[in-house]
Amino acid sequence: MRKKVICYIIVCFMMIFSFPSVGSAKTVRDLMNELNALEAQDQQNKQDKNLTQDQINQTNQTIREITSTITKAKEEVVNLSEEIEKLDKEIDQKDEEIKSLMNFLQISNGENAYLEYAFGAKDFTDFIYRMAISEQLAKYNDNLITEFNQMIVDNKEKQKELKAQQESLKKEQEQLNVELAKLGEKMSSLNSTSITLAEDIKLQKEIVQMYRDLGCKDDDDIDVCGRNMLPPGTSFLRPMVYGHVTSEWGYRWGTLHEGIDMSTSPSSNVPVYSSAVGIVAAIRTRQPCGGNMVLVHHNINGKTYTAMYAHLRTITVSKGQRVTQNTQIGTMGGDPSIESFDSCSTGAHLHFTISTGLYATDYSSWDTLIDRSINPRSVCNFPAIGVTFTNRSLKY
Repeated sequence: MRKKVICYIIVCFMMIFSFPSVGSAKTVRDLMNELNALEAQDQQNKQDKNLTQDQINQTNQTIREITSTITKAKEEVVNLSEEIEKLDKEIDQKDEEIKSLMNFLQISNGENAYLEYAFGAKDFTDFIYRMAISEQLAKYNDNLITEFNQMIVDNKEKQKELKAQQESLKKEQEQLNVELAKLGEKMSSLNSTSITLAEDIKLQKEIVQMYRDLGCKDDDDIDVCGRNMLPPGTSFLRPMVYGHVTSEWGYRWGTLHEGIDMSTSPSSNVPVYSSAVGIVAAIRTRQPCGGNMVLVHHNINGKTYTAMYAHLRTITVSKGQRVTQNTQIGTMGGDPSIESFDSCSTGAHLHFTISTGLYATDYSSWDTLIDRSINPRSVCNFPAIGVTFTNRSLKY
């Protein structure tokens, strides 16, 4: 019986150590593997971007060709209008000639005037001369009328041609507008992200290095070696002492505004503080959409978050620095006349984002950071939009 019990215990131990645990630990090596995947994605994106650029170049060439065609068409319209104007004058002149000739014939009793003129000759030679003149006058009259009628036909044809040319020009212009719209969409898609994938990779490398600096080895569980070193906190405070909310978190103009904007007057030397205790995970400067940015990892009541402070004028912390709610991380910026490199800002303000999880640790892309953003109001108290707050903790 005792042997059976011992065998049973040995089998249990073998089963326990033979099967992997359900929740596998995440290591620094795992982060590096995610980084490699990001770099592969970056290479693919570069290829896609080159292909898109080729398409844009082709579109630009098409636009240049259409523009040239429109220019030529406009010149043809001008020439055609001048021809019609000239033809109208000639028709008016012919009309006057025909009216004068018809008036003479009517006064002279019609074509008999030619005969009367011929029979009024003094001699045979004069008769032959007068007959020739009469025939020439009659022929001239017939030719004049024929030419007049042909001019009228030509004028109508020219007018039809002009109308067709104008319709063609209109279609060319519509096509040009379509091509321009397509080009605008392509350019917009290329410039829509706040941080490029290449920048995302640099951030990932820096955060991996931050964990190594904290003492993590490649195969260490970051929940143990790194996250436990993340100072715990209990709450978020407003990142500015005074100011007012200028724009809410949520969808606007069809895209997600992943944070709350706040501003104040004056707009210079306004301090921005860390909203909670944490570690500065990354710093980005002079980004084309976001300007100077600080990302901080937080552990609030056992839950992890990443806070982003964007459109800063100055940054007063360093990567890997432990911060508290009293640590100033920088000053408010975003003024286009000063931070001209920050194309996404139209006025001095602070953009404040809170996302669940630790960026570049729990997930490894900027898009995921945006997708995991939450309304800062759900964890940090703010007054209604436009209402001024004068401290960081008063409840509204």
